Amino acid sequence: MIVVPICLSGLENRATCKAFVDCGCSRNIITPELAGALKCQQMALDSPIAFSQLDGSVAAGEVSTKELRGVPCKIGKWGGRISFVIAPIATYHVILGIPWLEQANPEVDWRGKSLAFKEQQMQWEISKIAEEEDEEDEAGEIDPQLLPPEYRDFADVFNQKEASKLPPKRNIEVGIEITPGADLPKPKVYPMSVQEKEELRKYIDKNLARGFIKPSNSPLGAPVLFRRKKDNSLRLCIDYRNLNAITKDNKYPMPLVKDLITVLKKGSIFTKLDLIEAYHKLRIKPEDTWKTAFSCAFGHFEYEILPFGLKNGSGCFMQLINEILHPLLYRGVFIFLDDILIISEDKEKHVKLVREVLQRLREAKLYAKLSKCEFNKTQIDFLGYRMSPEGLAMDPAKVADVKEWGVPQTRRQLQSFLGFANFYRPFIKGFAQITAPLTELLKTKGKGETAKVKAPGAKLSWTPECQKAFETLKECFTEGPILKHPDIRSPFIIHCDASDCAYGAVLLQKDQNGNLKPCGYLSRKFSETEKSWPIWEKEALAILKALECWRHFLEGSGIPFEIWSDHKNLQYLKSPRKLSPKQIRWAQYFSRFDFQLKFFQGKQNVLADALSRMPQHEGLTTAKEGTIFSDKQWGLAVRTRAQTQKEDTAFVELGGEDNWGNELKQSYKGDQWIASNAEKGDQKGGFWFVNKKLYIPAILRIKILHRFHNNQSAGHTGITKTTKAIAKHCWWPGMRKDIKNHVVQCDDCARNKSGGGKPMGLLQTVAEPTRPWECVAMDFVGELPVSKGHRYIWTVLDLFSKQAHFIALTKLPSAEKLAELYINHIYKLHGCPSRVVSDRGVQFTAKFWEKFLEMLGAERSLSSAFHPMTNGAVERTQQTLGQFLRMYSNMRQNDWSRWLAFAELAFNSTIHSATNKTPFEVVYGYEIQPLPQLPRWTENEGTEAGKWKTQMMECWNQVTASLKEAHKKYKTFADRKRVEGDKLDKGDLVWLSTQNIKLGLPSRKLGPKYIGPFRIQGVINEVTFQLALPKSLGKIHPVFHRSLLKKYMGTLDKMDP
Repeated sequence: MIVVPICLSGLENRATCKAFVDCGCSRNIITPELAGALKCQQMALDSPIAFSQLDGSVAAGEVSTKELRGVPCKIGKWGGRISFVIAPIATYHVILGIPWLEQANPEVDWRGKSLAFKEQQMQWEISKIAEEEDEEDEAGEIDPQLLPPEYRDFADVFNQKEASKLPPKRNIEVGIEITPGADLPKPKVYPMSVQEKEELRKYIDKNLARGFIKPSNSPLGAPVLFRRKKDNSLRLCIDYRNLNAITKDNKYPMPLVKDLITVLKKGSIFTKLDLIEAYHKLRIKPEDTWKTAFSCAFGHFEYEILPFGLKNGSGCFMQLINEILHPLLYRGVFIFLDDILIISEDKEKHVKLVREVLQRLREAKLYAKLSKCEFNKTQIDFLGYRMSPEGLAMDPAKVADVKEWGVPQTRRQLQSFLGFANFYRPFIKGFAQITAPLTELLKTKGKGETAKVKAPGAKLSWTPECQKAFETLKECFTEGPILKHPDIRSPFIIHCDASDCAYGAVLLQKDQNGNLKPCGYLSRKFSETEKSWPIWEKEALAILKALECWRHFLEGSGIPFEIWSDHKNLQYLKSPRKLSPKQIRWAQYFSRFDFQLKFFQGKQNVLADALSRMPQHEGLTTAKEGTIFSDKQWGLAVRTRAQTQKEDTAFVELGGEDNWGNELKQSYKGDQWIASNAEKGDQKGGFWFVNKKLYIPAILRIKILHRFHNNQSAGHTGITKTTKAIAKHCWWPGMRKDIKNHVVQCDDCARNKSGGGKPMGLLQTVAEPTRPWECVAMDFVGELPVSKGHRYIWTVLDLFSKQAHFIALTKLPSAEKLAELYINHIYKLHGCPSRVVSDRGVQFTAKFWEKFLEMLGAERSLSSAFHPMTNGAVERTQQTLGQFLRMYSNMRQNDWSRWLAFAELAFNSTIHSATNKTPFEVVYGYEIQPLPQLPRWTENEGTEAGKWKTQMMECWNQVTASLKEAHKKYKTFADRKRVEGDKLDKGDLVWLSTQNIKLGLPSRKLGPKYIGPFRIQGVINEVTFQLALPKSLGKIHPVFHRSLLKKYMGTLDKMDP
């Protein structure tokens, strides 16, 4: 007897089993259990086979009616396809009979009990089984014998090699309509490991060869990421979340389950076809392929076909398959996305209908995956239902989670189960009578008697009556009118929840009376790895599994649905922000669905909460505490706040009525106001009142101010509200002034309130230039979409004539490169300036640039920190430039550089509001002619040559006067929205606004509005000041505009200047 190890394709983890080589057996045989594990299509034999006299290997008299055809197998180094008859075997899983011996033709060494193939001798006892064939080797033409005889001529419809080719052009193509005005997502590249880069290279090479992708110069670019498969290999994904967020919805309708019930009325035989790479059979509209672009280390590419993860793919494919099979719809054929169900009354009609469907798929070049198809069945599972000649039934797997609910062991578990049951109380007849034995367990006995149950974890006294009630309730949950058939054209609601050990979800819809009723349940235990995840990831996993479970109801339905969770932090899953690789994979899957995430309290989520806390899921889990924010993260915001809280502890002690009253009475003694104005007050119960308001002596006023302003229950209200709160109960002379001073001097208010009102610091005028290109302003625009290799624009503006030059750049230049650009583009045309105005970019603050301007004899004028209005003229010029480019650039925005010269000409030939002349006329003394052959006024010949100089001087004088008038008007207008503010001098203490400073806090909303106070080290001008900043603020430039400063009004001692 020879026993060999055999590896069959389809077994989990590529496991091997033992096969008995029997030269006396006329068939290859496999056990029903192993055949089921392979998940291969089981075919009916042409005629039953009766086995007998099999030497005990097969039960005598057993009849086989099914077989497996062409199963890929590995036996040592031999590989091939073997067909098996399915029958029980006593000792081994597989018998290799004469058919395999003839097929493999091995050399048998009966004495050594070994087999050899050609020259490669192999001892079975020590052989190493090779891994099963790669998918690529198995792909291609299939063996027609794997199909039922009546469909074998359609083997090409199941050809995976043909399925991987570029689809033909069709009438239906996928369009991507972007919401008008939406910001296009910028290209982004995620870092990758060496293994991921290698896998990415293979993917790009393969799909370039197939024609699925092509190189792109699109301004968009979705990032690429990878996820691990179960076999630890990598699967490439494109993160289209940002594109999906701005794409309009495709509202193509999806079929109704009630329509499926209509088709089922007379069905007794079923076939199911599963299309392979269905979405890839649709092309993207040529004008929209640029929107599918993705960026990676190997370049920029875009899809010709519909990629996975793109919004509206479901609706577009549904439209395609409906058009292909339109004459057969609801005439025995039901379609849901890539699943096709064929139903007939008898086999003859069924074969004819299946062949017609296969013929239409062949003509449309759509292909099916044989391993997922089922033919000529009397019972089949489809879209979560089990179909048979008896009708449509719920898939047992949908309600298995509730049916398998374990018996509650503790009071808490019983409360959870009854909370779940109570949701369905209106739908269960006699609910109170059924649950009576269970609710009795939760009651305590009367006074003086020992309570039955007290602690939540106490064991229950479970009785037969309790067990009967428990089982009856579970039957009610899963049978009768409670479990609703899903209606795909009505909105769904999913309730999700997660506990420490498991997650649960319920799919719900409203009935005709508006009551929520369940369509299915889901509950699973967390793996050991998942138990260590933070709670928000557990909650997100519950949502993920719910969407996977009920995808066929939710994806592409065209009707938004709701997901209810008790964890607010899950909002990040649909928002464009940086996520971990695992969260990115989840968010990409979520983007396929149109849902709204809603929050509600955990106590309202009784259904999913109970499913996540089933007794069988609970183990000896230890709750883990997590710190959300550390003290150090609060930085400067904590410093004064902690000091104030320390001071407040003295006033909290006054909260006790007796202590407060005694201290108040004691403080009246020796009070000067009472001594001199006793007749103005009234004494009652030992307390002094003035006009029925409690008089506060001087010694306690500061404590009252703290109590009504600084205390946590007061909330640091403003002057008016604090005054009203105190005046309602108390009085003392000069109270309103004291309250105002206290609020104004409050450090916490100064630090954490924006201050409101107009910004401080009036507009400052500068010396006006007197000739063109005497004073120059400059800035950069970008980063822009790539246009002929350019990404930036350098804008240079003459503040006298308002003439501008726009220079396209491939990248932001260094200070040295900027000097070279200035010489080549500006200096050669206009000579040396007297002053150059810019922001505080690294190029303009560099030492090299400063030395370069000194060489030109120009003064460098930099804006103060976070105050771009210093360079406002060039900012407005760039706005005009941007408006021009938006008018003429194409949708891809990759041709803006070709329009830059036209933009410069248009800008310089347009009359400027400040000078009332065109920049060209101010600089060159004559008007430019933008269009040819326009009639123009000309002076008589013989005009004196000197007249031109006179005209130029007059022009410049007019421009100078116009600029002064324009600046005067602008200052008057600007100062309407400003106030001069308190005068600041060197040595003063000021608060600094945090609106432009990163403090490293978890939330800017909860952070301070101001930090400090800091000392003024120097006064640059009336509105610009230099501060002494601590090293902890990093390399922030210490010069700030008056609008970012607020005078310190506190009581800290002034430091020496």
